[in-house]
Amino acid sequence: MAVIELKGVEKSFGSVKVIRGVDLKVEHGEFVVFVGPSGSGKSTLLRLVAGLEETSGGTILIDGRDVTNLGPAERELAMVFQSYALYPHKTIRGNMSFGLEVAGFPKDEIRQRVDEVARLLQLSDYLERKPRELSGGQRQRVAIGRAIVREPVAFMFDEPLSNLDAGLRVDMRIEITKLHQRLGATMIYVTHDQVEAMTLADRIVVLDKGIIQQTGSPLELYEHPANLFVAQFIGSPKMNVLPAAFKEGRISINGGVGIEAGKMTGTDVANVGIRPDDIEISPDGTGLIHGKVDVVERLGSDTFAYVAVPGAHAVTVRAPRDSAVAIGQDVGLTFRPERLQIFAVDGTSLRLRPGV
Repeated sequence: MAVIELKGVEKSFGSVKVIRGVDLKVEHGEFVVFVGPSGSGKSTLLRLVAGLEETSGGTILIDGRDVTNLGPAERELAMVFQSYALYPHKTIRGNMSFGLEVAGFPKDEIRQRVDEVARLLQLSDYLERKPRELSGGQRQRVAIGRAIVREPVAFMFDEPLSNLDAGLRVDMRIEITKLHQRLGATMIYVTHDQVEAMTLADRIVVLDKGIIQQTGSPLELYEHPANLFVAQFIGSPKMNVLPAAFKEGRISINGGVGIEAGKMTGTDVANVGIRPDDIEISPDGTGLIHGKVDVVERLGSDTFAYVAVPGAHAVTVRAPRDSAVAIGQDVGLTFRPERLQIFAVDGTSLRLRPGV
């Protein structure tokens, strides 16, 4: 296990600044996920930690040792990529042992390590097969096993499940979670899939345009986003955002009737956010705001209704699976006031400000 610390880390490609002064500390045994849209800098930041890219500024420490100018091998980290990068002519045992052979480890130790890791990843029955004889999920387990046998100080995962189908992705998420629990290793994981981030992470780092927007546990980011970007990026379906204003101690939503603002004292309210599961839909039309049902999605366990609200974007509502709501129906929407997120003109959360 390792403590990984970034201090003012920057990265530029020519005149384009990709990482902008990142400060971050990953603790011993912590599973940290970098998440963000394409171009947010998450993979670049991982590659800087791994030594696959040179920093343009700042310092990277591993267990207190400055590794900023050291190569990947000297950092004692293991990388797992979305491409399995297995040698097709070698057996699974040969693929897993190759790095140790190059490093000059004794044959007995290599065999022992490979056998132990194969048992851990349920690959013992496949050690004499070639990669083409395995499924995508099994091949990804081989790639992970190849990293584990090296006994690195930490693991770096760069979108390792991107090439798998939906079912295998779920299975591998569970496998990686179990692996972290067994090894207790420090892990940094990059994904654009916020569902992966929510299910895997001890702590999530949300990036946009090379800047950390917020760091926290999955539940913390879901319930207390620091700004509009985090609010709409974390959660599936994403948070609904409606125009709002602060008037005489009340928040007026979408120009309608106001609700009590609690301790709110600011006047720069611009929007409110509400999760789809914190909205009650009323077929009789009663509610805080009103609209017409545009689309209904019945997913078995849930029903999602997309309600067109005048003067705002469509509002997504998670309704009971047996809800009778129908397309074209006029409905009312009621929000849980304690679940409202309130955002200023600049997009920052007013709920997170002292005294608000």
